[in-house]
Amino acid sequence: MLRLVERDGEHCWLLTRPPDDVTPAMLRELRMQVLPVEFPNETRRVLAAALRCCWTDIQASPWPGQPATMREVLDVVDQLTPGRGEEVLHRFGMGAFRRLNASRWLDIDDDVQRVCLGPRVATWPDQDLPALRELCRELPPPRPDREPDR
Repeated sequence: MLRLVERDGEHCWLLTRPPDDVTPAMLRELRMQVLPVEFPNETRRVLAAALRCCWTDIQASPWPGQPATMREVLDVVDQLTPGRGEEVLHRFGMGAFRRLNASRWLDIDDDVQRVCLGPRVATWPDQDLPALRELCRELPPPRPDREPDR
C-alpha cells in the first residue's frame, strides 16, 4: 500500500502498488485499474500533456505536482497533433479528461477548469521516472496567453 497526502494536507489516498512487470491480465485479476483503453492514443496524449504541465520540478516526484488549466493541457495536445480543428481537440480532450479522472490518473475540477495529477501517478516505479523526465523535456510547453477557439 502507498499512502499519499493531498496538497492541502487534509485528505489522503491509500493505493495499492502493483508488482513490477505485471501484465494487464494480472492487473484485472487483482482488480487494479490500468490506463483506460477507449481511444488509447488520445488518452495517453492528454496524460502526457498533463504530466508536462503539472510536473514542474522534474527532479522531484511527479505527485502531487502543480495545478494547470485544462486549456494549457489541451494546448500541449494541440501542438502534438497539429491540424486538428478545435472542436475535435475539445471533444477528444474532454473524453480523455473524464477517463483519466475516473481512473485517478488525473484530478479534474470542472468548475474552475483545473487539472492536477492524480494519486495513481505516484505508483509509477522509480525506474520509470528517468524515461518520464525525458518525455517531459521533449514535449512542448503550453503557449503563453493562447486561448483556443471554442
